[in-house]
Amino acid sequence: MSAGFYRLERGTPLVYTYTYDEMKIILEGKFEISDETGQKVTATPGDVFYFPKGATITFTTDDYGLAFYVGTPRLRLNQTND
Repeated sequence: MSAGFYRLERGTPLVYTYTYDEMKIILEGKFEISDETGQKVTATPGDVFYFPKGATITFTTDDYGLAFYVGTPRLRLNQTND
């Protein structure tokens, strides 16, 4: 499991394809979030989002946005060098 803060400033949008399940809670500012189907929402403080593995999401903002995320990337335990 991983967790941290995600901040986006005005400028180039972030387009991200999730390789794991993740949740975000918006803490400050505002995000425009859209998916590959064209569905678009405005995210404001207190909003919670779930992004499933395989989803391609575009994040933009007119000013800035700050979120806390928790994800479940696959861990590779007991790796061998075969």
